[in-house]
Amino acid sequence: MKFRGGPKILRSRAGSLTSHVSAFAPAIFAAIIAVIVVWMATNWRLERALANERSIVAGELATISSRLQTNLNSNVKLLQGLAAGIAVDPAMGQNEFSKLAAQILQPDSQLRSFAAAPDMVVRWVYPEKENERAIGLDYRKNEKQRAAAMLARNTHNIVLTGPVELVQGGTAFVVRCPVYINDGNSQIFWGLLSGIIDIPRLYGDSGLASTDLEIAIGTVPEPTSSNQVFLGGLETFQRQPVVANVDMTYGRWTLAARPKHGWGQGNGIGAFELYASLLAFCVVAPIIWVGFLTRSRQRTIEKLRLHKKKLVRARQRLEYLSLHDALTGLPNRRFVDQMISQPPRPAPEDCLILIHIDLDRFKEINDTKGHAGGDVVLQTTASRLADLTGPNDVAARIGGDEFIFASWSANPGPKASELAEQIVDTLQRPVFIDEAAYVVGASVGVAWEAEPARRDLGQLLLNADLALYEAKKAGRGRAAVFTEELRSAAIRSKDLANEFNQALERDELVAFFQPQFDANTLAIAGVEALARWDHPQRGLLGPSAFLDAAERLGRSGDMDRLILHKALFELTRWDSLGIQIPRVSVNISARRLAQASLLAELTELRAARGRLCFELLETISFDELQPAMNEVIPAIKALGIEIEIDDFGTEHASIVSLLRFEPRRLKIDREIVKPIIASPSQRRLVSSIIEIGRSQNIDIVAEGVETMEHAKILKDLGCHLLQGYALAQPMTSEQLIEFCRRTNKGTAEAGR
Repeated sequence: MKFRGGPKILRSRAGSLTSHVSAFAPAIFAAIIAVIVVWMATNWRLERALANERSIVAGELATISSRLQTNLNSNVKLLQGLAAGIAVDPAMGQNEFSKLAAQILQPDSQLRSFAAAPDMVVRWVYPEKENERAIGLDYRKNEKQRAAAMLARNTHNIVLTGPVELVQGGTAFVVRCPVYINDGNSQIFWGLLSGIIDIPRLYGDSGLASTDLEIAIGTVPEPTSSNQVFLGGLETFQRQPVVANVDMTYGRWTLAARPKHGWGQGNGIGAFELYASLLAFCVVAPIIWVGFLTRSRQRTIEKLRLHKKKLVRARQRLEYLSLHDALTGLPNRRFVDQMISQPPRPAPEDCLILIHIDLDRFKEINDTKGHAGGDVVLQTTASRLADLTGPNDVAARIGGDEFIFASWSANPGPKASELAEQIVDTLQRPVFIDEAAYVVGASVGVAWEAEPARRDLGQLLLNADLALYEAKKAGRGRAAVFTEELRSAAIRSKDLANEFNQALERDELVAFFQPQFDANTLAIAGVEALARWDHPQRGLLGPSAFLDAAERLGRSGDMDRLILHKALFELTRWDSLGIQIPRVSVNISARRLAQASLLAELTELRAARGRLCFELLETISFDELQPAMNEVIPAIKALGIEIEIDDFGTEHASIVSLLRFEPRRLKIDREIVKPIIASPSQRRLVSSIIEIGRSQNIDIVAEGVETMEHAKILKDLGCHLLQGYALAQPMTSEQLIEFCRRTNKGTAEAGR
């Protein structure tokens, strides 16, 4: 019976439950609706609050990333400016480097020091104090810095690394800039220039030290290990941060930020749930709540709109700075490159005119009036060029003291000539610095499109460069127009340079020797070794045909080394044959004097002391090479190698500068010797030089002795040595041996 009563009990309980549910259905429904509404409202509030909070964080992070990018780019521009200075004078020493670095280093930058590494080895630092330990650092051997250094060298790009443990102590960001020397035809790798960026100052100036955010910076967009994060912790990237990027041409950083106490702290969501639950029973609550949410939404939208405007303005400012020169306000080289790649041609028939401008005396002003004086010159030049621009013209500063003026015309020839004349005349006007007038002047190269819409506009800039080079060769304060003859000359010069490079590799350079004679006895007192090029097609070429090519290639030092070894070989050979040549003189160039390996190479030579002489051309800039020569010349003389000044009297070097190095001989240039037969004034000039030499115990060598009358006059004036065609012409070693044998035989027969 119990078993049969069970189903009835169950049905009774089910009916009771259904009755209760029916009775409370409206309340349950209302409760469910209220819960859903409160839950949905709470979640919506959480999402909006989080969106608002993330928007604020994003705005602050965008400002920080913009400042960080601006500061880094500013530091890199300073480093590039210093690299450009080194490229202009790669043979500078520590003092020149320090002066240049001091001029470039800005007090408001985050750069704290520079290090220059020719051939990847640090030689110069600035400031020298506290950075001496970095001198001698070989990037190729330093495990911690080799990869970044080689990356900069191999990619030809700027490389930013860090934080890096410095050799001189501490850590910093290191910007490495490869430096290339332009020899007129190609870019030659010189070495690396490194800038040390002070990390605390960079962070402080960029706003990282004064923010209430928890910020981390990584080297990749989504770091997975602590090694990829150099500021903050990896956990910041893993906690739903706001992300911003710092994009640089030399790399990208990813910034992640979140509030220090986490998202959604102190937003009052618990109280909101309580009030929302109470107000859910009231009719007015939904209306008030909708109004509140609408207002909150409007505030959020307004904040987002404001932050967007700030980001747009920051982006526009960065774009402007990237296309304009900070000092003059003119467009920069990047702007010119973009204009050439996508020319804004005013009319289809218009041709582009490019005028390349180089200030003539800017270095003199910069050296005498300092960095501030140089800035005045650049700003004045920029203002005057801007005054000459028309509606479609562009004046730009492309680096250093170089400017570009671009214009358009359907008839480019006359307009280009008129503009060039206006520019030369305008820049010839005095510039006032500290109430004193200075004339700077400019040289101008002009080129224009041969026909409208020509595609190869990059070549047009090269043509203007060629014309500028021609203008500077012709003298200061003038303009030159590009012609096909200039292009042909440049091509011939390049071909000659390539042939000369091959000539050095193929050992086509030969040594000729011209004897020097004792003025009293006409006995051979020595020989001068002269370089000749045994060209396979053009035959034997003199130095005038290839010396310029050697200088442009930077191979004059290699040529000097080759002729020196050939001369010493022949000297040993003459000794073995019983030919007594007391001394051999060899020319040495400024480039050879500046080579760091010179003294080591000379130490290994097996030349007899007192039988080798180096001839220094008076055209060598003694003032520029003064620091190096103060060390090198005494060391050369200590090896038993004599010093002789060649072509004396042709240039403007002072006698004091020359005599400071105590040369053994002065060689009077042939242009001074040649007219002494007919010109008493020239004879007195030669006599004065001889007297100066006698007073300083310096022998005088006269070259260009073309007649025996020259020889007699020079002997009577007291000249010590004679050299010229009247006595002997340049000859090969074999010819010299035969000449000496004939001379000795004639002397012996005269003695009998």
